[in-house]
Parts: sequence; structure tokens; C-alpha cells
Amino acid sequence: MKIIKNLLLIFFFVMIGAGAVWYIMEYGPLAQEHEQHTSALQTEQAEDEHADPQYVKLNEAQLKANSLAIETAAKANFVTALALPGQLVLSTDREARISSPVLGTVRSAPIQIGSKVRAGDLLATIESAQLSDASARFLAARERFALSQSVFTREKSLWEKKISAEQDYLAARGALAEARIEVQSAQQSLMSLGLSEKSARELKAGSHLAKFSLRAPISGTLLSKDLTIGEAVDSEKLLFRIADLSVLWIDLAIPVSELASVRVGQSVWVRNKSGQKTQGSVIFVQPELDPASRSGSVRVQINNSQGDWRSGEFVDASIQMGEPKLVVSVPQSAILMIENEPSVFVEGAAGLTPRAVVLGSRSGDRQEILNGLSEGERFATGNVFVLKADLGKSEAAHDD
Repeated sequence: MKIIKNLLLIFFFVMIGAGAVWYIMEYGPLAQEHEQHTSALQTEQAEDEHADPQYVKLNEAQLKANSLAIETAAKANFVTALALPGQLVLSTDREARISSPVLGTVRSAPIQIGSKVRAGDLLATIESAQLSDASARFLAARERFALSQSVFTREKSLWEKKISAEQDYLAARGALAEARIEVQSAQQSLMSLGLSEKSARELKAGSHLAKFSLRAPISGTLLSKDLTIGEAVDSEKLLFRIADLSVLWIDLAIPVSELASVRVGQSVWVRNKSGQKTQGSVIFVQPELDPASRSGSVRVQINNSQGDWRSGEFVDASIQMGEPKLVVSVPQSAILMIENEPSVFVEGAAGLTPRAVVLGSRSGDRQEILNGLSEGERFATGNVFVLKADLGKSEAAHDD
């Protein structure tokens, strides 16, 4: 019995000791230190878990493979520009649409589409009864004029010598005047059929009077040809189209609010969809508004002596407005929207980091940067949407 009491007493003291140790571990200084350490670790872990990996790191090979380049921001002359879409067209001052002035049959047409021609080059030979009749009338009138001139000379000499009557002299002079008018009328008829004055004067009896040579009125490129050997043609049918392609036009629709700032002679940068660029100038500002769109119209001319541009091609034109100013600008291809803000990927120690920027004016394919990018900083340009996509993948993987 005494042994049982001793055992119960020992158990009681052991339980009291265990309770005291638990209290010290749970609420004592060591417990508080452990709790603080654990809390700090948890906070650091939470920050790491929610940290946003805002950078993309690519080497030179990866940049090239993704059509990206790194440029250095620098201040340069910048001119505000008005960007407008347009289409290249032929200069109507340098285009000729050619039909046959005579009714006849095509005997030859040696020139081919795409050929370069000079003014006066032969395009086609046409046989025309209409031309033959007009030529015969001119030759007959010319012969009568020669005869009348001879008679007048003789009658004038006789009248001056008092051999013949004045009446005969006056009749000869009247006949000569009528013959001269007839020659002029016949010559004008030939010229209306396309013959030059020189060709009409060179006509001779016995020559092929029905043969008409259709010639190029201007130098340029043959753009179209619509006739066949043996075909009957007249002045109603368009046979050839020639254009001087060394100069092309662009007609641009200008908002009324910008029309007052556009002047003849202003420089215009033109770029096609493949990125090819050239410089032109404003040659005409339409004084009237378009009745349908209520917008103005401006005509731009570009030099195409090398033949690099095509009529009908869609282009982007930038009319330079105002004086140049020294600013930091970037290519339009460097800017993209991230969280509804225009941003640029700037190179840092960790990689390429997106940074919001404040945009200013635009000039062609360049954009002025008012704030967010400093001179000397390096940034990405080109296919920057790849960087945005890679950034999104990194964030998604981190969230998982």
C-alpha cells in the first residue's frame, strides 16, 4: 500500500514538471523568438511567391531568331508629321491614251507591252481608204495651186506691160487665192487624221497614200495594247496606253483641321507595305472640299526614275509639319501596350524589362518619347510582342 502511494506521488510530480516545461516552451522567450523567426520566413516566402518576374533575358542568337534588335536611345532632329494612307497613281500629265485617228485596217503592230518607247516611235501601221481620199484631195489642190500661181505670174507680167486687161489680172489673182485656201483646207484635213504638217508636205503622187503610221506621242512605257493584225479600227477604240513612270502621284484625303497647315513644297515621306521608303513633296492643295467626305485633298509627287514603285500600290504618307526639334524618339515597332499603357522593353542587368513611357508626336515610323526613356538607355525594337508573350508565360509558370 505504501508502495502505491509512493508511485502516485512520483507520477504527480512528473506531470507537474512536464506541464511546466510545456508552458515555458509555448509561452516563454524561446517560443516568442521561434515564432518571430517563423513569421519572417513565411513573409519572405510569401513575397517570393508573389514577386512578379518583370524581365526577359535573351542572348544574341535568340534576339536575331525572334526578329528583335537592341538600339540605344539618342536625341536627334524630329519633325512632327501627319500620317495618312494613300495609293500611288500615274501622273495624268505624263500619260497618253492612243486610238487611231483614221478608219482603217491594222497591217502591223510591232511594239510589245512593257516596251520602252520614245516620242515618234512606230506603234502600228494602218491602211485607210479615208486617208487615201484626203491625201489625193491635198495633192490635187496643191497641183491646182501651182498652176494658179503660174497663171497669176504670167497675167501680172502682161498687165504691168499693158498687154492684157486688168480684168484678166484680177481673175488670175482671185483664182490663186482660192487655190491657196483649198490647199490649206486639204492640209488641215490630213492633219486632223494624224499626219504632221511635215508629212503632209512630203506627200507625192504615186506614193502609198492609204498607209498611216500610228506613232507614240510621248516617251514612256507601253502599258496596254489592244489590237490584232487585220482588225478594223477607228477613233472610238483605245489601242495603246503609254505612261512616263519616272514620276508618280499620291492623292491624300486631309482632315479639315489639318488642311491649313499643309503647303505646296512640304516634304513627304512615303513608305509601302514592305518597308521601302522614299521622299516626295506636296505639289497641289485642292482649294475645294470633297462634297461627300467634307475633307480636303492634297497631291504628292515622288521620283520613280529607278522604277522601284508601282502605280496602284498602297502606301503610308507622312507630311512633315513644323520645324525640327531635338528629342528622344524610338521606332514605332518598339512600342506596345502593357496594362493599357504604352511601354518599351528597356535593357537592364537582369534582362529586358517593360517600362511605361509617355508618348509625344509621331513622325513617320518614329514616335517621340516625352518621359520614361532617357538618352543612352538601350531598348528593344522589332517583334517586341514576343517579349510580352514570354513575360506572360513566366508569370503563369510562377503562379503555378
